Amino acid sequence: MNREEIVQKAFEYFNGGFHCAEAVSKAIVEVYGKGPNSEIPQVASAFGGGAVKTFDGTCGALTGGLVAIGCLYGRMKPGDEETKKEVFQLAQDLGKRFVAEFGASNCNSVLELLGPQENMNKCKQLSGTVAGMLSDILEKKTKAS
Repeated sequence: MNREEIVQKAFEYFNGGFHCAEAVSKAIVEVYGKGPNSEIPQVASAFGGGAVKTFDGTCGALTGGLVAIGCLYGRMKPGDEETKKEVFQLAQDLGKRFVAEFGASNCNSVLELLGPQENMNKCKQLSGTVAGMLSDILEKKTKAS
């Protein structure tokens, strides 16, 4: 699946009723995971709207990407420092790209920068963009491995 299809998949999941964090994590894990994962988007459900729907925390699309990174590459046992380092590097890369693109990572700040929107369309597009960013990061990782 190419980047544009992943962007579209995340947009469609959000448009179909999932929120930002659920849409991004679901699209990414479906494409890069090892088959269906019934826990996605459940594990991302509390992160929509800036985490717990307060709009004060990190943007849900970004946290959805972080959930996907953890699901795909997270460590399974304490002491696995190499895996932890790899996950943090992927997360930092996504976070830096997100802030470079959107000017902030806080939900309220991002919403202000996006400006008025109808039917959450700008957030839906943002979620697709974040899925695309993470796809780029994961493709680079795959080619380097």
